[in-house]
Amino acid sequence: MASAALLTFILNFLSALVALLTSYFAYKVNRLVSNSVLPAISLGFMLLGIGLAVDAGTSLVSGVTLVELFAARLLVTFASFTYLTVQMIAYLAIAIGYARTTYGGQARVMAPVVAAGSVLAGLRGYSLLSYFVVLILLLFIVFQGFLLRAKGAHGFSPAVLLAFGLILAAHVLLLVSVAVVGTGLFLIGTGVQFLGFLSLLIFVIRSEVVGPA
Repeated sequence: MASAALLTFILNFLSALVALLTSYFAYKVNRLVSNSVLPAISLGFMLLGIGLAVDAGTSLVSGVTLVELFAARLLVTFASFTYLTVQMIAYLAIAIGYARTTYGGQARVMAPVVAAGSVLAGLRGYSLLSYFVVLILLLFIVFQGFLLRAKGAHGFSPAVLLAFGLILAAHVLLLVSVAVVGTGLFLIGTGVQFLGFLSLLIFVIRSEVVGPA
C-alpha cells in the first residue's frame, strides 16, 4: 500500500527529527542541571532518532510499511532488524536511567532481555518479541515515574508521564498491529508515538527555558 508507506515515512521522519531534537535539548538541560535521567533520555532518543530515520528511509525505498515487510528482501529485512534492535536498546537505556535514579546503582538486571531477541530467526517473530520487550520497558519506565513522583523527585513531571503514556499506548497498538498484520493499527500507533515524542520535546525545551519541572 503505497499511500500507507508514504504516511509511515512522513511520521517516522518527523518522529526521528523530534527524537534527535529531544536528545539534543536533554543533553543541554543536563549541563545546567545534573540529573541521571536526562543523559539516559538523551542517549535513548538519539538511538531512537537514528533508528527511525533508517526505518523511514527503508519504508520509502521499499514502498511498504514495517507490517508488510515480512517477505521482503535481505536489505529491507536487515534494516528492519537493525531498527527493532536499536529501539529496544534505546528504551533499555532510558529504563536503566530511571532505575538508577530510583534505586541507585542496583538496576542492571534487565540487560539480558535485549540479547534474548537474537534467538528468533524470523523477522515477524523478532518484531513481536521486540515490541513486547519495548512494551515491558515502557511499563517499567512509567512505573518508575510514579515512584519518583511519590517520593517528590523531579525526574518525572506530569508532562513526562503524559509523553511516556502516549508512547506506551502507541506500542500497545504497534504490538497488536504486528501480531495481526494490521496496517491501519500500525499507522495509528506510529501517529500516537509521534505525539508522545513531541510532548517530551516540548517538556525538555520548556525545562531549558524555565528550569526543570
